[in-house]
Amino acid sequence: MKYILYFFVFVCSAFAKAQLESSFWYFGINAGIDFNTGSAVAINDGQLITGEGCATISDEFGNLLFYTDGSLVYDAAHIVMPNGTGLKGNSSSTSSAIIVPLPGTPNLYYVFTVDTDDLVYRNTEGLHYSIVDMSLNGGTGDIDPLNKNINLLPITSEKLTAISNDTGDGFWIISQFQDLFYSFELTASGLSTSPVISQVAPFVELITSPITNVDVAAMRGYIKVNARGNRLVAAHFSNNTTAEFAGITDILTARSAAYANGGELYLYDFDNATGVVSNPQPLLTRQDGGSIYGVEFSGNGQFLYAEVDYMNASTTQIFELIRGEIVQYDLTASNIATSATVIHQDNITPFRGALQLGLDNKIYHSRFQQNALSVINNPDDAGTNATYTFNSFPLTQNTTAWYGLPIFVQSFLLNGEIEALDHCFGEEQSFSINSSANLVSVVWDFGDAASGAANSSNELNPFHLFSAPGVYTISATVDTLVQVFTITKTIEVLEQVAINSFPPLLEVCEEGFDKAVFDLTEIGGIISTNNNQTIRFYELEVDALEDQNSILNPSNYTNLFPTQEIFVRVSNPNCFQIYSFLIQIKNCPVEVFNVVTPNGDGLNDTFIVSGLYNIYANHKMYIFSRYGQKIWEGDNNSGGWDGTSNSGLFHSREKLPTGTYFYVLELNEPNINPKSGYVYLR
Repeated sequence: MKYILYFFVFVCSAFAKAQLESSFWYFGINAGIDFNTGSAVAINDGQLITGEGCATISDEFGNLLFYTDGSLVYDAAHIVMPNGTGLKGNSSSTSSAIIVPLPGTPNLYYVFTVDTDDLVYRNTEGLHYSIVDMSLNGGTGDIDPLNKNINLLPITSEKLTAISNDTGDGFWIISQFQDLFYSFELTASGLSTSPVISQVAPFVELITSPITNVDVAAMRGYIKVNARGNRLVAAHFSNNTTAEFAGITDILTARSAAYANGGELYLYDFDNATGVVSNPQPLLTRQDGGSIYGVEFSGNGQFLYAEVDYMNASTTQIFELIRGEIVQYDLTASNIATSATVIHQDNITPFRGALQLGLDNKIYHSRFQQNALSVINNPDDAGTNATYTFNSFPLTQNTTAWYGLPIFVQSFLLNGEIEALDHCFGEEQSFSINSSANLVSVVWDFGDAASGAANSSNELNPFHLFSAPGVYTISATVDTLVQVFTITKTIEVLEQVAINSFPPLLEVCEEGFDKAVFDLTEIGGIISTNNNQTIRFYELEVDALEDQNSILNPSNYTNLFPTQEIFVRVSNPNCFQIYSFLIQIKNCPVEVFNVVTPNGDGLNDTFIVSGLYNIYANHKMYIFSRYGQKIWEGDNNSGGWDGTSNSGLFHSREKLPTGTYFYVLELNEPNINPKSGYVYLR
């Protein structure tokens, strides 16, 4: 009987959750976070000194590539790239830069920048892009001098975000100014410099007050697209009109009003097939009195969070903070605006700051000049169960958070991963989605067209048996309560070991005391004839599984038991199988040597019957004279006949005369007849 177990050695299991391009954050004053372990770890190797805008990018495995404040670009060694100065972003811009990979070209990354001018915003230089080529500068990357600071818009706000398009083969890069949204599409063919323009409320005027640092307030605030790519939110820190500042000549009065008058928070529909922004829904307006800056969607896409400052105008400072709030909106509510829940408020320190989702599915809040970040610990939970904790994530010593946190392509933050392993051919593989969201449905494509109808599944946790060894790209289109996203994962189905049929039993004649010597390689040579495969033998199954304590000399193996199971492990560099077969001793026919010469020379001194002693342990042997008289009898304990008599009339223990004698051998085993014949005594 053949015993078989299939096992596999998997090469890797890529961590795909929220794609690792957002593994590293650099922000504030030399502050940083590394998410590669799945948890946030504060680091201090960053070189950024930025009040607001910043962006970082890592590769798909979480290795840092480069980062920027919109003006300087640092490589992974934290050195400014040779051509990495003078980008037309600004560290005082809310979203000074965002980094977007060029689809289909692994080495090229677009860095989109938006400028600001804290004194006279009309002097800003608008939206630009530059291209970082990671093959330059010895593989550490540099900006292509022919593609640096290419202008796309002459003026825009400090708002910038990006999201995958609906086919997943490109990205939309989105900016906003006054009542216009601009969507630029980047695909493998390059960047379309003709944007899709959407005109929607509210109109946020770039005021023309002659007093400096007044017009900039209305340009501040983040925009974000949810990971599904169908909702966009825009935060406007203020929304003033030029007329309101007529006659005001006092700088502090004008600035204080610009900051404290209140802003706008709007939710829109976004079509990631066309880039169109539509259906403006006010969540907070100027009449509510709050100034909105940071916004973010929860990992499961159900909730939207906004950071809101409530301020009084002041005659002694730019503003007096009344309180700051973190407000949660339920995007599944029939009336999203009225679903607003304040999950936290305080006036401990200046409140304004970015909200950014991390790979650990927590949302981090940056607050001005703090040596820690505040955290929304459970953003997928409703209401105060989301649990905001003030300054609960400490940064490293001598680093400081300011207003900004790095922004990313929002689809990099999808809350889901395919769980599957590289495995050996012939092994059915299970698939599942690891996500904090509530899964409504999953449509699977296993990338295995040869499997026919089995290539797709609508089960949440399907199994698939691949049709052949090879590399397969599995895709899953996941529908949750509030988002639809497609994720992929590449796995390898490895070549299985090749096994031939083989005898289930190896028998060898017993050599005594239930022992025999077996050549296990007789079976091994039948099981596999492939020189690229390794064969090892084991006495225990657990040792075969763990590949330990193999039989060292399988061609000369002495059994432990009369019938014993031997395990054989057949392996190639990736896969192995375990089989077993039995080894068994058997009682073979005895062989009689018919001459006895008891002269003490060590040759035939006794009557030799091979395969008898300690094998047929119950045997009886009788020696008779030619006249039929019994002259000797013995058994397993007496040893062989030495030419003397121990029975009958001739019982003398003396050597008997030369001549022919006769023996009868009773083996006393079932179904084995006695054996008789002659023996010649010399």
